[in-house]
Amino acid sequence: MKFVSFWSTSPELSNKQRFEYFTRTIPSDLYQVKVMVEIVRRLGWSYISIIYEESSYGIKAFEELEKLMPRYNICIAAKEKLVKDSGVAEEKAYDDIVIKLLSKPKAKDTNLNSCILLRTCTS
Repeated sequence: MKFVSFWSTSPELSNKQRFEYFTRTIPSDLYQVKVMVEIVRRLGWSYISIIYEESSYGIKAFEELEKLMPRYNICIAAKEKLVKDSGVAEEKAYDDIVIKLLSKPKAKDTNLNSCILLRTCTS
């Protein structure tokens, strides 16, 4: 039986040996990660921080970013995981992470250019 998904974006589902009968109507998250890297490159940023949520999406996207960024000489200055206790992180959790990132010392002769936030959207 074939399975068609309208929302499943996990790159793991692209493995046709494992998910032979699965297809989706939207692209894998891997394409989104590649676009994030391209945006960072085009803006000329070389030193960024990443905040990612504790979810399949956030962790997998972060892992892909961690692999791709060094290929383009982009340094991940800091990485922070946003812990979700009940499915949705509290606003204070975001504030705490931003304060923590702002308090980190900058690398010699380098300025932090950007921060990427990886989280799922909820209605």
